[in-house]
Amino acid sequence: MMSKNEKASWVKAYNWIREGIDSCALKMGEPLPETFIANETGVSRTPVREALRVLEQDGYIKIVPLKGAFVSEISLEDVREIYDIRKLLEPFAALSAANRIPDSEIKEMSAEWERLSKRAENGEEIDFSTVADCDLKLHFTIAKYATNRRIGAILMSYHVQIKRFQRLSAQSLADIRNSIEQHIIILNCIKRRDPKALHACLYDHVVNSEGYIMKDYFLR
Repeated sequence: MMSKNEKASWVKAYNWIREGIDSCALKMGEPLPETFIANETGVSRTPVREALRVLEQDGYIKIVPLKGAFVSEISLEDVREIYDIRKLLEPFAALSAANRIPDSEIKEMSAEWERLSKRAENGEEIDFSTVADCDLKLHFTIAKYATNRRIGAILMSYHVQIKRFQRLSAQSLADIRNSIEQHIIILNCIKRRDPKALHACLYDHVVNSEGYIMKDYFLR
């Protein structure tokens, strides 16, 4: 059994690697030498190995025998398959979720996007990861309140991949205001409790998100 210090050490290494992948500081396919990670995080190689083991389980990295650990790559087929699932399930979930999402959660998400909108209008620099995190929160909230609870479970099973796609999509937007506006439109559909409008807006948004990734990361 791990001591508290050992557990804290591997969690520290885990978070450092995951944040590097989420922020794209660590690129797809990049090697992750244990010694390098240990030096960067200030922990020993034993907790680094544990962190890498858990990260592989979570889908962030791939461990190749006799070669080491590497940041998991996102293939063109991954994008197509998961976005096909999203285009089917998320708009369908919206039909029943539109009238079930609590007002308090709608208010909270709206405030987040309105703050981002004001910052963009003021010309402030906005961290792309912040946009991606807000995006993910909105999408999973819709799935969570669908009457078919298995939809949320299916989307959560692709959580890591979707999270990385969201960040890639946010980074590929030439004008971040466009992304913010799309989400405000989606939230306005929820505020009106309009299932059909939400279904249409969400489908268009997912299609646009896929298009940004395909254009900027696979078709260039």
